[in-house]
Amino acid sequence: MIAPLILYLDVPFATFRESHAREMGKTYPVPPPATVYGMLLSLVGETDVYRHCGVELAIAMLSSPKKSQILRQMRGFKNTDFSHPENVIPCYQEISSNLKCLIWVRSDEEKIQPSLRERIQLAFDHPDRVKRFGCLFLGESDQLIKTLKIVSEDYLKGVRQ
Repeated sequence: MIAPLILYLDVPFATFRESHAREMGKTYPVPPPATVYGMLLSLVGETDVYRHCGVELAIAMLSSPKKSQILRQMRGFKNTDFSHPENVIPCYQEISSNLKCLIWVRSDEEKIQPSLRERIQLAFDHPDRVKRFGCLFLGESDQLIKTLKIVSEDYLKGVRQ
């Protein structure tokens, strides 16, 4: 058994829209595992969401993100012309700010090589070897990541104190 990789993640603001929210864009208090998995796939330049089936993720919050609301334009489909003004709807959306967490990545059950854990390590050791596109974000595409780094077990000892 290979030790899991531990990542520290700091995101200034993010939205993880609750699936059942209708008029009010509520956000989950923690990043959903699927969102974290997608961010990790983007980090390593992977576009096939099934490639690393079997990877295990654990998320531990280091902060209690503050929630605020913004008013933004959302798109509906009242008119077949997508750009028609009828399709623009003002909507409140919750945003979490100051999100800090740890992510453990364990690849013992993955059947593919290199594993996601190995590819993440490679992405940090040799970023020039990763072919990816776009910016790295968590949640919506305008919510960029401030810090993503690998940390050791020693880092955890400092967090617990």
